[in-house]
Amino acid sequence: MGYLKADVRAELLLNAAIKVMESEGYAAVTARKVAQESGAAVGHINRHFTSLSQLKCQAFLAIVHAKSAEHKAASEAVSGIEAVLALLGGCDKSTHETEIWREVSVLAHHDRALHEIFVYALNLWHTMLSAVIERDQLRCHDTAPATAWRLIALVLGQDLLAMHNVIDSDEEMLRHNLLHFIRLELQSDAAAR
Repeated sequence: MGYLKADVRAELLLNAAIKVMESEGYAAVTARKVAQESGAAVGHINRHFTSLSQLKCQAFLAIVHAKSAEHKAASEAVSGIEAVLALLGGCDKSTHETEIWREVSVLAHHDRALHEIFVYALNLWHTMLSAVIERDQLRCHDTAPATAWRLIALVLGQDLLAMHNVIDSDEEMLRHNLLHFIRLELQSDAAAR
């Protein structure tokens, strides 16, 4: 590969790491795979990032921001319970998003930088969900933030149970369970009247 400006090469490496992570998972991102995907030499990683770990963290953060933007756009296109469902991820297991999330949730216990990004991602998710509950004036049993945390906990718990085959992981069944719980937690002011 020819000469590239530092910021262009760093972006190329980051995009390569994202591509590997999205297709193979967080742990699968190796210096060799990033170099191969980007067409750059392995040594360029340490020139542009403090470590492979930092590159992987930045790639995961980029994925978090991209997925957050997708879910936010989907929630803005609808309202009420459907908007909440859009932010909770629907139950679409056709992407590697769920697998990456699961993997990072485990690995974050042993990597401080990754843990900070994981907590940031949870808080970003919570903020967006709370905002939709307030925007659409959905009636809660208590506050929008408390309700948002319970809904997130349900999604994470249901995913854990499905991952271990304790409950049926059929997308329709997961969606049904999630909608049932959302309806127990929330109702629009119009429906409450």
